[in-house]
Amino acid sequence: MEQPTGTTTGRRPEEQVRPVAVVTGATGGIGSALCQTLTREGYVAVAQYRGNHDKAHRLERTLRAAGGVCHVVACDLATDSGVAEIVAFVDTLLAAHPEYAVTALVNNAASLLGPSFDEASPEQFDAYFALNVKAPFFLAQQLCRRMVDGGGVVNISSASAHFSSPGDIVYAMSKAALESLTRNMAEAVAGRGIRVNTVVPGFTDNGHPGFQDPTVRAYMASFAVLGDISQPQDVAEATAFLLSTKASRTTGTTLDVTGGSTLSARGNRTHTIRHLIP
Repeated sequence: MEQPTGTTTGRRPEEQVRPVAVVTGATGGIGSALCQTLTREGYVAVAQYRGNHDKAHRLERTLRAAGGVCHVVACDLATDSGVAEIVAFVDTLLAAHPEYAVTALVNNAASLLGPSFDEASPEQFDAYFALNVKAPFFLAQQLCRRMVDGGGVVNISSASAHFSSPGDIVYAMSKAALESLTRNMAEAVAGRGIRVNTVVPGFTDNGHPGFQDPTVRAYMASFAVLGDISQPQDVAEATAFLLSTKASRTTGTTLDVTGGSTLSARGNRTHTIRHLIP
């Protein structure tokens, strides 16, 4: 097993530090795959979700049945109090488990399918940026203060930040801002050996029924030069790599897992994915 970044060696087994990975948006398709992959790699998962309690506890049971360790926490990261809640949860967990050490943060939670340029309201704009940009910023700020030297942060972005997306402009802008956080934060925490990187997914099957619609799937697949769409595991494996010692000299950059969707513009489009999914 590839040793997670920040794991302490040279101790007796009973004293071995358990690396903790905080994953936001854990009940979504990508979030669930992230938790499954990281627990297999030896991390203790702190799985944040907003309100789907049944799905969260199914994830927790699944991970534990597979031998992993998972702690779920419900909070709304679109609010300042929600960010404070998950930080307090981590503090309580660390106090209860001296063997735990925060070594990884994956900022995955996001509002998707934002409004178009003509449709966007100030309230929608603020809501998207609250969850997609403000929460990752302040969660990273707070958890890096608790993170061991040599830890890692991965921000989950989107291909829409790399090509024109007027029909999804607010979401695209928020993901571009998230990538700016990666570049600028990387230098801010480099003195402690903490690495900050971005994974850029393209269209990824998150379990929405729209992915089973041949017309919708063909539209999404048309973006990728490799064809078809991604699976959540593609994003999870890329994230695990960036958090591992195999990427110990990688920081402030992006790992594109879009299947080549960002290579060039596709020309004029008369509709967006929002108009194809019921």
